[in-house]
Amino acid sequence: PQPTVLRAAPPASNRAKLRMSHLPRERDFDVLIFGASGYTGERVARTLSKWSMPGGAWATVRWAIAGRSQKKLDGMLGGLASPPTGVVIADTSDEASLRAMSARTHVLMNATGPYRFYGEAVVSACIATTTDYCDLCGEPEFIDRCQLKHSDAARTAGVLVVHACAFDSVPADLGTLFTAMQFPPPALCAHADMYHVVSVEGSPPGASGHATTFRAAVHGFGGAGETRAQRKALLAKLEEEAPGSSRPPPPLGPKLKVAAGPAWQKALARYSFLFPGADVAVVRTSQRALARQPRRAGEPYLTPQFGASFTVASARSAAMVALAGALFNALSGSGWGRALLLRQPALFTLGAFSDEGPSEERLAATSWKSVFFGRGWSEQSSCHSRGHAFRCASALLGCASAVPQLCSAVLSCA
Repeated sequence: PQPTVLRAAPPASNRAKLRMSHLPRERDFDVLIFGASGYTGERVARTLSKWSMPGGAWATVRWAIAGRSQKKLDGMLGGLASPPTGVVIADTSDEASLRAMSARTHVLMNATGPYRFYGEAVVSACIATTTDYCDLCGEPEFIDRCQLKHSDAARTAGVLVVHACAFDSVPADLGTLFTAMQFPPPALCAHADMYHVVSVEGSPPGASGHATTFRAAVHGFGGAGETRAQRKALLAKLEEEAPGSSRPPPPLGPKLKVAAGPAWQKALARYSFLFPGADVAVVRTSQRALARQPRRAGEPYLTPQFGASFTVASARSAAMVALAGALFNALSGSGWGRALLLRQPALFTLGAFSDEGPSEERLAATSWKSVFFGRGWSEQSSCHSRGHAFRCASALLGCASAVPQLCSAVLSCA
């Protein structure tokens, strides 16, 4: 079937104005970007500066940029379409500065990574000052840790702590829901297979990603045992709070199997590999929450089994990914190997990640598409039959320069 398409876009002007007009004005700022002088933080700041121009969707929003270097923050002002309301200095190693910063804003957008090292202090400061928090984290260890250690305090304070609202993992979370909703009851979506497709026009200079993302992955693989133990503790806590809440929804039909790769996907004419990001963990967390809500008559089944893959276009690219993956797996299991990976991200990713990150030309030439294939049955009684009687395809499209907008758009939709 032809895919139904969703396009990533800035929030509707009227909706954004409505949301922000309802914020009380006793704080200095409505939104503050912490880590604004970093690679991704600067791009989020540029997006907000465009939206806050006269007549823009966020023209009345008071926003600020923040970081630890006054010189770097002042240096980026010239590249913004409109100036921020304020500039704030804070450092993750200085708890007092974090609390002073978060106390001045209603919403704090955290762009400092790796989050496993720099994120928790910011979350704690936001809870202490009753400031809502969001980030673009793709690190499951950090997300689990915050839920385990800070969910009770956040709930008591009435603070929203929202993780992974960027490419990790808005397309996966919303795309899975959207795909499941294409199965009108009594039909049921049993499997939602997602494939990330990134396209680059021409041969622009620069890497595909920033080294901070790669380094976060290195630390994540190095701490895999700790992550498993922490998740076990989190699930035990959830189970103690509400029996059954730690378990995923009952699967429909056979278990979904996702190929590690390289695997040829005929429908996409591309090679796929298992996606190593946070998408599966985030979707499962959402599904545990959805499963606790009673399903009313006529509502679609919203918790299909989910699989996440990324794709490349050619056999040569597939061979390069397989080689880089083998090197990563071999080296990330030891301390000396991780040290090598951390020192030489460009070398061990064959140029895919670098400390400079993608160039502006490469960002402009890059687009992405998350394609979902939904499979299920026309009714509950068929769930254990062989094969699927009902199928659909959907896609969410965007450009690389729109990725920071996802984090910003969540503020207007939450």
